[in-house]
Amino acid sequence: MTDCLKIGNHLLDNGQLISALVRYKILETLVGQVLLDDVLQQVPLTQQELFYALVGGANDASIPEDFNAFLAQWCQRQGVTPEYLNRVLLRDLRVEKFKQLYFGSQVESEFLRAKSDFDQVEFSLVQLTDLSLAQELYFHLRDDGADFSRLAQQYSLGNERQTGGWIGPVAMSTLPVEVATLFRGGQAGVVYGPVPVADRFWLIRLERLMAARLTEATRASLMNQLYRQWLVSLR
Repeated sequence: MTDCLKIGNHLLDNGQLISALVRYKILETLVGQVLLDDVLQQVPLTQQELFYALVGGANDASIPEDFNAFLAQWCQRQGVTPEYLNRVLLRDLRVEKFKQLYFGSQVESEFLRAKSDFDQVEFSLVQLTDLSLAQELYFHLRDDGADFSRLAQQYSLGNERQTGGWIGPVAMSTLPVEVATLFRGGQAGVVYGPVPVADRFWLIRLERLMAARLTEATRASLMNQLYRQWLVSLR
């Protein structure tokens, strides 16, 4: 077999390249992208879409009469080859258009289904490994009105001791299931604990719950998520 790829001091022939794709778990991704190319052939780009994408969305600009000359000049200014434009940049634009066409209409229903995962919270936290100490501090917080910030700075084993126990705002989906469940049905100002999380016990107080809104950033995140799920199904 002949060498087909050189990486540093490594020369990979055809068999070694396939082996590397499998070993580094890249083959499935490659398969999905190759099959995606068949789908993208059905997603045309108009001159208008391409022009506005290349000039940065300036929709008041006029499309040049000699569009091929414009593309050649654009490639020269950007330091890329026409082949790179056609094979890479245009493909990326088709992927984005494909996402909008096939998944844009599903975003709102997906948001409603998973809305609680996008809710954000701010909370106070003390992490401990000693259950007896955790129980003692819990009663101090709940019954004696102890200062959460002071106890976090003195006892907490996590990075939150640097912020007086304060965490957030963070998405509900990033929290341990045990904690997220409490917060979804909880009230601000209530102390919960000790809550077993991995090898520690959490003392937590919900400070603020912020209901999620379907912002442009959330919309893009959901559309990418739906796209990735579909892409996995191709493999």
